[in-house]
Amino acid sequence: MESLEELATQICHAFTCGGVISRSLSAEIHSVADAYAVQNRVADLIDSRRIGWKVGATSKEPQQLLGTAEPATAPMFGSTWLESPAKASIFPNQDCSVEAEFAFRFIRNLPPRQLNYQMDEVLDSVDVLIPSIEIVGCRFQNGFANLGAIRLIADMTAHTAFVAGPNIHEWRDLDLRSSRVSLYRNGKLIVTGMGANVLEGPLSVLEWTVNHLSRRGETLRKGEIVTTGTCTGITAVNPGDNIEAVFENLGSVKLDLIPH
Repeated sequence: MESLEELATQICHAFTCGGVISRSLSAEIHSVADAYAVQNRVADLIDSRRIGWKVGATSKEPQQLLGTAEPATAPMFGSTWLESPAKASIFPNQDCSVEAEFAFRFIRNLPPRQLNYQMDEVLDSVDVLIPSIEIVGCRFQNGFANLGAIRLIADMTAHTAFVAGPNIHEWRDLDLRSSRVSLYRNGKLIVTGMGANVLEGPLSVLEWTVNHLSRRGETLRKGEIVTTGTCTGITAVNPGDNIEAVFENLGSVKLDLIPH
């Protein structure tokens, strides 16, 4: 459909060059399937290798803000991958925020199949845990308020950039649900959360994501990263802010935001 192609083109331009687009451009998207079709086309237009998947709207705060009732996924790209300590530029008017998250790297392909993947299969396919910060932003006018699931998904589930902290190899005996995560902005503690803030915990998000991608016909590839949603809610940021996410007993992730 020409309208979906135009929407994908506009989202890609805003994703790579900045700016916001009218919500009216999404008027012809009538289903989540349509939204993922737009997202797939945006991914085709972005000239960068896929390095994993972001998972969003996995806790009550973002779901209430966005007006959605279930998580959503989107690809992440090499062009948006950063390593802590990182510097990242953000576009004005895109309602940018940061989220502290647990992410995981996979060591084997998990292709689509009819049967659901079980938790033990998923965890056996994971190599390292990565404390991380995700920068999120909205390419639609009026930002995140009442964005809705369809626009959220089409807009790459709000992915802007991913900041990777240290690789944690010894993580399997950790109780990630009770692990505390503290987010600081310009040296001031803004919020403290924990792994239990996402669905039933980060590992449950992993299991959901693998099966969600399988149902969509997507292969989770060896070496790809999967995020599991914000443990600290959504923290608005501006150019010039210094951000640090401190993961209890796992280290920290540092990010300086600069004007684009």
